[in-house]
Amino acid sequence: MPLTNNPGQGNLTASVFPAVELALADLRRQQPPLRNYEINFHIVDTQCDTAKGLKALFDAICFGPKYLMVFGGVCPSVTSVIAKSLQGWNLVQLSFAATTPVLDKKTYPNFFRMVTSDYRVNQAVVKILQHYRWRRVGTLVQDIQKFSEISSDLSMQLKKADVFAVTQTLSPDPCVNLKKFQDLDVTIIIGLFDENSASKVFCSVLKLNILVGRFQWIFPGGLQGKWWEDANSSRCTTDDLQTAMEGLITVDVTPLSNRQKTGISGRTPQEYLEAYNRELLRRELDSSKFHGFAYDGVWVMAKVLTNVIESIRHRERYDMFRNNTVTDKEIGEMVRDSMDKISFEGVTGHVYFRHGERMGPIKISQYIEGHEVEIGEYITEAEVLNLLHHLIRFQGVEPPKDRTQSKRWDISLSLYITLSVTTGLAMLTGVFFLFFHLKHRNHWVIKRSTPLMNYLILLGTMLSLSSVFLYGLDGSLVSDKVFETLCPIRTWTLSVGYDITLGALLAKTWRAWKTAMNMDKKKKIINNYQLQIIIGGMLLIDVCLLIHWQILDPLRRTVEEFRLELWCVSG
Repeated sequence: MPLTNNPGQGNLTASVFPAVELALADLRRQQPPLRNYEINFHIVDTQCDTAKGLKALFDAICFGPKYLMVFGGVCPSVTSVIAKSLQGWNLVQLSFAATTPVLDKKTYPNFFRMVTSDYRVNQAVVKILQHYRWRRVGTLVQDIQKFSEISSDLSMQLKKADVFAVTQTLSPDPCVNLKKFQDLDVTIIIGLFDENSASKVFCSVLKLNILVGRFQWIFPGGLQGKWWEDANSSRCTTDDLQTAMEGLITVDVTPLSNRQKTGISGRTPQEYLEAYNRELLRRELDSSKFHGFAYDGVWVMAKVLTNVIESIRHRERYDMFRNNTVTDKEIGEMVRDSMDKISFEGVTGHVYFRHGERMGPIKISQYIEGHEVEIGEYITEAEVLNLLHHLIRFQGVEPPKDRTQSKRWDISLSLYITLSVTTGLAMLTGVFFLFFHLKHRNHWVIKRSTPLMNYLILLGTMLSLSSVFLYGLDGSLVSDKVFETLCPIRTWTLSVGYDITLGALLAKTWRAWKTAMNMDKKKKIINNYQLQIIIGGMLLIDVCLLIHWQILDPLRRTVEEFRLELWCVSG
């Protein structure tokens, strides 16, 4: 393992060493046969470099002492090469931090891992997508080996699940990636990048204004620590990043078992965690999510090697071939067989292997108001997803859709009926007044009120009101052809009715004003013929305009689509 800082993980070796020492101390307190043996570690610094790691391992094997197993493997590139080369020495490797799906049992038969692989994490991601019926997703991948391998495996699993994926490599300007996702109508995004890049990405999310709450983010492997509190690499504050990442879902291994059950070491997970945290505090070290796997890994090696040695001793004592020397190949096979049979309760849960893979639960969490809330788990053995729906909170009232869904805006039928009934009552009132005027047309009061103008006002008002029925008819109530025919009719009824009503009111008002101002009784007042000319002139102008409009630019039915628009905000 590397003894220096590993990019993206810090000094992982220093973080897990207190867990390893706790395991060794607990082993010394066990009953025989575990107490009869002591594990000695020889640290080989790989420096996270393939060439240097191989040379260091070759030197260690060449110059001794004799090794029975290899513990570790952090950097994917180094781990894969070393795991392949160990077959020649019949050595079994147990890793507590290698999650890459590339390290499968078929290619690396001598490789075992304590931590659940990214293959299982990707399975959980696919299960979540299927649960919410998300059939279109985007993947934003940082261009480093770790995330490229996860992306490759995830793409294959998505294809098998019939989920369409749009994959982008993370750009130096994440705004470019986000705008492309918006152009392609992608709303569910799987993020495969580290914490440093996360601050830049979510700062860009915030700068795209309306994108906050539009995208649903899912992070396989999770994001370690409170990375949003370190906003130095972006132009956003901690509060800004928390706003942008609200509702983010992470899918990651469960670092410690939730069951407070006493394990093989005599400790519960909580008791172990308290002891581990005390050691970290004393040494002023940061924690690692792999510490529990390293602790249980030491116990796996102790039990396996004890079983192998006890088996060899038993054979030398009672077997007819006891004088035969046990070869390295035989020891390697015995170690592999014992690894396959291992089963005990550890601080990370039940420890056992299936084809070299650790089968453990996958934790599903969501960031809600700046806190990580566990909302479910994925049981790898049964391939079952369990979600706590009462804890899950999306930005909207329901889970987001995997694409923008076109929704037709129809006029509310209840609103149309209400307005139509109201308009009908108003028109009936107008008809009542019209018949009232006609019936009492010879009454002196009605005669002196210019009855013709009254008739025109009532008729114009009813004609304008009739346009309400026509304007309320949309594509949900009539066919496209009928709708296009009604377009000019409703315009004509409203405009002509308005002109008749307004013209009659103006003419009548003008006549009343002239009458009031006519102090000389000998002057002739304005007659009905003059009033009709005023109304007719206004109506003629309006009709000419409507005819020209109808000829030059007739009204046509169009379908208008309203889309969300994005723009980056500088600064």
